[in-house]
Amino acid sequence: MSLARFLIVLWVCLVSAALPLNAQQQTEQNQPMQLMDGPMDNMLPIEGQRFRIDAGIEEITLLFFREPNSQPLILIKPDGSKWYDSDYPLERVTWYTDPNFDMIKIVDPEPGPWQVAGRVDKQNKAIIVSEVRFEAEPLPKQLFQNERLKVEGTLYNGNTTVSTARFRETVVLEVLFVSSNNPDFDNFGADPKRVAEFSDNGQGHDERAGDGVFTGRFALDVVPGEYLPTYQLETPLYERSFEDEAVVVEHQPVTIDFQLAEERGADNGIEVSLDEKLVNPSSVAINGSVSYPNGEERRFSVTKIDSFPHVIPLDNLAYGKHLVELSVFATSKQGREFELQFNNLSFISVEPIAEPTAEELAQQARQEAARKAELERQQREAEEQQLIVNLIIVAAVNVVLIAGAIGFVWWRRRSKRLNNDPATAQKNAEKAEQKAQKKAQKKAAKSE
Repeated sequence: MSLARFLIVLWVCLVSAALPLNAQQQTEQNQPMQLMDGPMDNMLPIEGQRFRIDAGIEEITLLFFREPNSQPLILIKPDGSKWYDSDYPLERVTWYTDPNFDMIKIVDPEPGPWQVAGRVDKQNKAIIVSEVRFEAEPLPKQLFQNERLKVEGTLYNGNTTVSTARFRETVVLEVLFVSSNNPDFDNFGADPKRVAEFSDNGQGHDERAGDGVFTGRFALDVVPGEYLPTYQLETPLYERSFEDEAVVVEHQPVTIDFQLAEERGADNGIEVSLDEKLVNPSSVAINGSVSYPNGEERRFSVTKIDSFPHVIPLDNLAYGKHLVELSVFATSKQGREFELQFNNLSFISVEPIAEPTAEELAQQARQEAARKAELERQQREAEEQQLIVNLIIVAAVNVVLIAGAIGFVWWRRRSKRLNNDPATAQKNAEKAEQKAQKKAQKKAAKSE
């Protein structure tokens, strides 16, 4: 059954609780069933798809379960007129349909015999609920961080235990740990934390399905401190909360650490420490598993521990990341058995570097000396090559300078010889005179 169905059931129960309904079941199949007020039965069968509403009823909510995935029902009034899930008076009727049920709320219904047409489930019932409440076993006043514990509770309809499968399949019961905001504790101002969900499905820690006993598995992954356990019953249309007395969550009395192998071939280890002020040391037992980097998984169990800290050896099968899960079972100093669960623990082992032997050290020294000698030789060769390059550069510069000086002297001497030649001197004088004449002509032309 869907969660919506349970919602409808609860809504029907609460709405109908205040109504003066009568229930009278007729012996003949085709006779209508009369809804009546009474504490004797809150689950009344509707036979023949007929029922009667007495005069004076101000409001009624009808819940009909259909065969799976069938069409919505048709509601037939006492005068023979029909209402459909898509055609009804909006001011008086609220109609909700689901693949498996119809819920119809009617204000001021006409008294008399009513009928429904459609594929109604043979187990269809009218439900009247006087009060829905949830009662759980009281929690221990002292709890531990990371503790796992089983708690049972019962859902009541009035004074009757709810054992119908409809409630079992649809009800959602959750538990929140709400900080009491006591400034003396570390959880002051902490947000509410969901720690459990109750179910009555015969799975997990629940013993029998549909017996009305709901079982919750608490996972106290919370900050140590004082809390108010709050049980919430939720559906899309209905929600109620039930608050329990305050409890104190102590810090976890068992701590886990890892010891990594320092030598090649040595084992790693899980170090377990204990707060012996809170726990009886001789009562501790441990179950666990480790997943190795090579994909192998191994389980281990420790049932007798002489002293703490206690180291659980782990075979060193491979180097890398190891995933560890632990369950610790023990008895508190108050005599209460409890279980702590540690998930998502991990460590990374690195292959140890072995210490070199004397021969290996001598070999390393010889190799280092040879390496240094080779570096020195290469450095000397580089310096010699650089010296030769420098000499070549100096020689080349000197050659260029000498060649330049020789060329300059030759040019000066040649110029001097040309200047002393009479023909050359006459030619130069003529050029100078011509140039002076041109300059005088240009000046005369400008003055005119």
